Amino acid sequence: MKKPGNRKEDFDFTKLRQDAEKFLNEHIHDASLPDKDIKMLFQELQVHQIELEMQNDELRLINVELERQRIRFSGIYDFAPIGYFLLDRAGIIKEVNNTGMTLLEATKKDISGKRMQSYVAPEDYDAYYSFFMQMLRTHTHQRCELNIRAVQGHKFNAQVEGIALNTSEGNIECYIALVDISERIRAQKELADVKERLELAMKASSAGTWELNLTSMRFFMDESSQRICNMPKGTFYRDYTDFINMIHVDDKKEADRQFHLSLVTGKEIDIICRFGTPNQKECYTVIRGHKILSSKTDERLVGIIMDITEKMLMEKNSRLLKMEHQKKIAIATLHTEENERKRISGALHDSVSQLLYAVKIKLGQMENKPNRTEILGINKLLEEAIAETRNISFELAPSILTDFGLVATLEELVQRLSSKTLKITTNIKGFFKRMDLLLETNIYRIIQELLNNSMRHGEATEIDIELKNNEVIEIIIRDNGKGFNVQEQERRSHGSGLFSIKNRLSLYNGNMQIESEPGKGTTVSVKLNIKDQV
Repeated sequence: MKKPGNRKEDFDFTKLRQDAEKFLNEHIHDASLPDKDIKMLFQELQVHQIELEMQNDELRLINVELERQRIRFSGIYDFAPIGYFLLDRAGIIKEVNNTGMTLLEATKKDISGKRMQSYVAPEDYDAYYSFFMQMLRTHTHQRCELNIRAVQGHKFNAQVEGIALNTSEGNIECYIALVDISERIRAQKELADVKERLELAMKASSAGTWELNLTSMRFFMDESSQRICNMPKGTFYRDYTDFINMIHVDDKKEADRQFHLSLVTGKEIDIICRFGTPNQKECYTVIRGHKILSSKTDERLVGIIMDITEKMLMEKNSRLLKMEHQKKIAIATLHTEENERKRISGALHDSVSQLLYAVKIKLGQMENKPNRTEILGINKLLEEAIAETRNISFELAPSILTDFGLVATLEELVQRLSSKTLKITTNIKGFFKRMDLLLETNIYRIIQELLNNSMRHGEATEIDIELKNNEVIEIIIRDNGKGFNVQEQERRSHGSGLFSIKNRLSLYNGNMQIESEPGKGTTVSVKLNIKDQV
């Protein structure tokens, strides 16, 4: 309804009333218009009057709401973090918000009426012109990056976006948004510099990067990683299974295990594995990485691959040189031992044995003389001395080994050691022809030392010797001695006999296993790899 005191509304209502009275006066004296129609017309005019008053109230409320929205939009427009500019079709600035004034370091009075191009750095005039003309021609959203120069001389990088629209008056207005992206450009440059330095460092260290998307199980490898792993160029992405299958068959299982362990537990990946097919040169690599979560649905494993082939080859060569050096030392030691044994054996045989034999002959010449019983006793002792000397000579350096070989020497050894209280049996297979003398000597010395251990320490009464010659030489010594605790014995210091056996085993990449328990005898198994014989 019409509110009293509102002059504008009073004016409008009065005018409507005057128009209505004029209409009535023009028709009130019309004889053809009955009183009834005049009353109906007057009633309709009153209804229209009320409707107009109600519409007038609604329009007033709408005007108030529009004013409120205008104030709100003005606040948003002025205090938005983006610079907004309104340009005409000539590029002259008509309106600007507070952020736009801050960016250009000037007041609205200083900016309004000037061309937007005057704030563009000279080197970007062409880019701005192309952007502006494209916006006018197409009336579509346009975007570009420009260097803007503020009034006070400050220069910054800006992202410019705009669109041209037709107004109701038939003119063209251009709405421009300006965002300072100097920090973003600086960050991008720093990121590019860091990436370049990282790539240089990765290249210098023979390393590359990889990434496994745990959702798609797609495996990404950069160019350096592809080169390291002998992959065809350009195959940056492949399935995880294809990647695992590229790893050497002996390393594949462990690599797959570590990847799955990292996937489940988040544990760091750190493995050494080989790449390359049987027709390719093997490449040794270190794969390191860890799990990251860039979003709730984007889990990845990322890391690096480093080429350590040269390092591994150097270490391998170093080990081979060390083993070769140790073998040479062992061979020299064994040769020295054998030469010394031969020297002592020769001395015993040529001097002591001959001397004792001569004494025996002289004493034999005295058999018919007095004190015959005493002489016979001396003769018996001399015979025992000669036999003992011969045994010592055989143990030190059996000449039969050089003349007749290993089998005959072992049979002689068993015959000499066997007695009423000690039974020794042999089972020899595969020794149909002579082998290298050093190998035969080492086998003999190993068996000799093991027999001594069974007799002296094990106090055995039965010993079984089994000797086989196939791709490897296998020696098995079983006895029924008192046995011992193997683990406890290993913790103790080893004697020279065991050291000598291990020294000989090292020449043939051999190994020795001991099985024994107190009261249950001992079994010693020795294997020599004759393929690697020096």
